[in-house]
Amino acid sequence: MNKTMKLLMVLFVAFGISACSNKKETTQPVDTGTDTTPVVDTTPVDNGPICCSPADLDNPESLLAKRVIYFDYDQATINAEYRELIALHARYLSENPGARMTLEGHADERGSREYNLALGEKRGQSVANLMQAHGAGSDQINVVSYGEERPEATCSNDSCWSQNRRAVVVYTAVQ
Repeated sequence: MNKTMKLLMVLFVAFGISACSNKKETTQPVDTGTDTTPVVDTTPVDNGPICCSPADLDNPESLLAKRVIYFDYDQATINAEYRELIALHARYLSENPGARMTLEGHADERGSREYNLALGEKRGQSVANLMQAHGAGSDQINVVSYGEERPEATCSNDSCWSQNRRAVVVYTAVQ
């Protein structure tokens, strides 16, 4: 009986090792409806004439007058609703090489000071990376994080916190 138990144990261990082999499964990912992977669409907005002039930056009818990108809680992923806005600002930069901007990253008051500074930096970099993918020059964009230090809203509830989770486009030089 002792030899039988040893044989069974050896077979059990061998089976366990073979079950843990490095075979990779080729299953399709399940779409849960929430995409947490940032997707960068690098197709140009339009290859036609110049999209905009410096006057469009102050025209409330122009999409270029919109300069705030909001983020979900604890995220630096750009929501689809802001991709066209970011692409248009990138196109403005690419068509106006003398233009410069600062992307200010912000966070709400939850979390440590260091964490919020890092999250603000990630949000600004996320917008900058998408703009560069759309043709803006890296020398045209400066990223600064203010973390929780410059809140848009000062109350302590979700509606205020959502206003503080943002990246703000500030033009420092227009051509």
